[in-house]
Amino acid sequence: MNTYRKTAIIVGVLFLIALVFNLIATGISDPILTVSDYLVIAYPNKTPVIIGNLLNLICALAMIFIPIILFRVAKKHNENLALGYVVFRFLEGILFIYIAIKSLTIISLSKAYINAGGAQNTAYLQTLGNSIQSELHWTTVIYIIVFTLGAMTFYYLLYKSKLVPRFLSVWGLLAAVLLFTGAMLGIFSLGMFSRMPLMKAMVYFAPPIALNELILSIWLIVKGFNPSAIVSESAKTDINEIK
Repeated sequence: MNTYRKTAIIVGVLFLIALVFNLIATGISDPILTVSDYLVIAYPNKTPVIIGNLLNLICALAMIFIPIILFRVAKKHNENLALGYVVFRFLEGILFIYIAIKSLTIISLSKAYINAGGAQNTAYLQTLGNSIQSELHWTTVIYIIVFTLGAMTFYYLLYKSKLVPRFLSVWGLLAAVLLFTGAMLGIFSLGMFSRMPLMKAMVYFAPPIALNELILSIWLIVKGFNPSAIVSESAKTDINEIK
């Protein structure tokens, strides 16, 4: 198995880990952390919250390592785009780690809220909890923006390099633009999203890129990079070295 094939498999597996683990984490922790009485139920249901956020920490590491593993191949086609993708994914991973850690603090806050004596104490803890939720909301907004910008960079790189079939890169690029548009509509509360929380609004915009990443990861694992794109770029490199 050559180096390019190994790289494609590793990148595909990392994409799959990031996608699947995040879906599982969202499914088990969001129903606890995003409801109105989260301070009442977070501590008694701390196990799924902890597991969900540990999975998100693994997702974050996968996000960071994807462009690092890919860089050796990608830089031969466009080093600036490859470096840009590294930067965006690193920022995305750091934001994801911060969100996961901050979410875990709600468990301790929930315990204090349950054991608090008196309305004054619970009111203070509720205010503190609402502040944390607001911080998580806006950090997630920034994360979505960074993710979409990184995705646009990545899929444009794939489109230019032809490392995967063009339909996958075009699909990914359009899906990233769609997600970015959804984020903007949610942020500025435009149209139907004026009455809908941002994360619920994302349900309408996230599936296309999630499905694309799933198919892309499977493609990379099963088929790898386009051999003609690898050969073509290697030939250009050899010519440049001769010159």
